[in-house]
Amino acid sequence: AGGAAGAVASALGDEHAFPDRLREEIEAIVHRHTPGWRVKVTSPNIAERAVCAWLGGSILGSLGTFRDMWISKKDYEEFGPAIVN
Repeated sequence: AGGAAGAVASALGDEHAFPDRLREEIEAIVHRHTPGWRVKVTSPNIAERAVCAWLGGSILGSLGTFRDMWISKKDYEEFGPAIVN
């Protein structure tokens, strides 16, 4: 792989290495409070990762409560970027 995709791939390493590393780091935190608990990390395959943001946005947008989280242009103009947090 070359270019930006190659740089990202080499930064993340093997596609299985990141979920394994994440699991190990989370287990280290969890074991401080609950020794012996196991953590399972699931990760979509490379093909599915390309659409994860769209899928998440679709799910979020379909929630009935999502409309309550909207920020109007008027509110944004009045309060600025701080309203987002």
